[in-house]
Amino acid sequence: MASGISGTTLFNTAIVPAATPAKVGATGERRLMKLVLFGGTADSQVEFKNAATDTGDVLLTVAALLDTTIEMDFTRVGGLKFSTAMFAKPAGAGAICYVWYD
Repeated sequence: MASGISGTTLFNTAIVPAATPAKVGATGERRLMKLVLFGGTADSQVEFKNAATDTGDVLLTVAALLDTTIEMDFTRVGGLKFSTAMFAKPAGAGAICYVWYD
């Protein structure tokens, strides 16, 4: 039997593919704790906007080359704060962004 708590995570998670940019979590203050961007079959990027829709200020842009993965972890600094909401907009063929947030 494995030790520890089964089936729980420290943060909420979301998967956002390039085909469907989306608001991450509920509207309101959010903190981006970690992200993993898979570059897919083309050079890719993801923008994180301080908004509930594809508007607002871009607070972070991350780029990945073809078939590469970029990981960014903000947990040691308490996360990256979004005061209004968090909107993730990946771009590039096959790009997928995995998001951990609070």
